[in-house]
Amino acid sequence: MHPQRMLNTPSGGVSPDYAAVFIGGFGDGLTGCLSRVERRFSGFLPGRRHVSAYYHWDGGGLGIFLDRCGRIAGDLRRVQELLPGMPVVLVGHSYGGSCAVEVARRLGEGIAPLCLLTIDAVARRQGSERPGAVDWWGNVWLSEGGGLMDVVPRVGGRWGDCSGANMNAAFSGYSLDGSGHLYSHRRPAPMLYDPAEGGAPSLHEAASAWLEGKLDC
Repeated sequence: MHPQRMLNTPSGGVSPDYAAVFIGGFGDGLTGCLSRVERRFSGFLPGRRHVSAYYHWDGGGLGIFLDRCGRIAGDLRRVQELLPGMPVVLVGHSYGGSCAVEVARRLGEGIAPLCLLTIDAVARRQGSERPGAVDWWGNVWLSEGGGLMDVVPRVGGRWGDCSGANMNAAFSGYSLDGSGHLYSHRRPAPMLYDPAEGGAPSLHEAASAWLEGKLDC
């Protein structure tokens, strides 16, 4: 089981420059698809301090029976109140992508700068409309292929292109990623770090550029 790692400010009086919050998809608590990405995450900008956190797609609740997206939003709001103006990057995969959008929606406007990254987002009950709190939104998805495991996002309701995103880009499940494996829904890391089709930058590069602009203001 891959437990949640809640968002907290570091002790010792040293404030981070930004926070990165990862939200895994349905079953990620068992498979660790995005949990491992967060554990290996070294940051968006060299030399800049950051804190990171990992949550399950329902905030540790019971999905449709007990949704705790509000708990994730509450953790974000509390940290932003302690460190006003600190930029936050929300990274969501699969059902965690739609959860990230919902978390941003519950935060509302008027908070610290918020960047949203969605990786092959899935949901039928939540809308893909752009939340008012989001300053920049990058969205990528698997356009074809994916093997047997791709039945999960197809049944769950893959969002694909989101009209409210600043960047939309697709990956083919018949193409090889930088490590020589086929792109697939169950492997979100390549879709975070690799450039997408059509010459689009990677989500990581785009978020890094967004953060650099916010921190140098």
